[in-house]
Amino acid sequence: MEKACLWSVTRVTPVLALVGAMLVSPAMAQTKPFPGDRTISLVVGFAPGGFADSFARVIADELGRKWNATVIVENNAGAGGNIATANVASRAADGYRVLVTTTAIAINSTLYVKPGYNLNDLTPVAVPVSSAESIATNPSRPKSLKAFLEAFKDKEVSFATAGVGSGSHIAAEYFLKNIAKVKALHVPFRGGNLSVQAAVGNQVDLVASSFGVAAQVNDGKLTGLAVGSAARVPSMPSVPTYTESGYPFQAESWVGLFVPAKTPADIIQKYNASILEIMADPSVKAKLTSMGFQQHRRTVEESTDYVKDEVVKWGTMVKAIDLKVDQ
Repeated sequence: MEKACLWSVTRVTPVLALVGAMLVSPAMAQTKPFPGDRTISLVVGFAPGGFADSFARVIADELGRKWNATVIVENNAGAGGNIATANVASRAADGYRVLVTTTAIAINSTLYVKPGYNLNDLTPVAVPVSSAESIATNPSRPKSLKAFLEAFKDKEVSFATAGVGSGSHIAAEYFLKNIAKVKALHVPFRGGNLSVQAAVGNQVDLVASSFGVAAQVNDGKLTGLAVGSAARVPSMPSVPTYTESGYPFQAESWVGLFVPAKTPADIIQKYNASILEIMADPSVKAKLTSMGFQQHRRTVEESTDYVKDEVVKWGTMVKAIDLKVDQ
């Protein structure tokens, strides 16, 4: 009998150990800090090489190192950023898909009849960088904003942008028509580089851009007339603000990170804190500055309030120029 009992115990023990391991392993996995071993996707609503994509790639690299995780950039362009926004808004609220978008998310709330999502389905994680909306002209034209507008007081100003409904389009058209009170013709291009080259080639009177004219202005290929920030920007220190030029107007495009609204608060806070820590690193700060970004330290709560204010601000401009996309 003793031998039988001993055999039974030795045969059953491995089975019990396996069952115990199966029960314990999920619990242990659940206690592993976010993100664990899963891949994080930064979903960019625009094509590679642009405003949002450039920032996303810096953050993806740094966040991957900081968290010892795999962080990838996934470009999901289309409909002014709406496709990517709807994609992330409809996914699981677990923090593994993060929307990286621009001022477009604030603009599109008014611009589009049916953007394909509800802004309340998303929560801002951070709005850490911006770039002032600016206007520039060919060096053969008047070299100050006042002189330029005086030259065009009885003529129509043609201005190029990267596309209809962009922040640069809305800010420039609003300024020209509602503040400067001049006639304006929007000339949209397929991308910022083409719009800048149109001004360099003197094919249009102005180019409006938030990100792409610093190199041309600093090289003397364009004359910067105004930037829409509160103070001059480091990437174009010679260009005055609109306010300095006598026109109290501010407009900046920004990059923000968003997650589905029901994402746990601790995950949202972890993202925000890590992004701010990354941007405090001198080498990262220098890299972003050289790319033309202005940097901001905003908490989750401050980012949320900022986005709410931007929805109202850009919505006012969209309505003033009577722009609507019926989709």
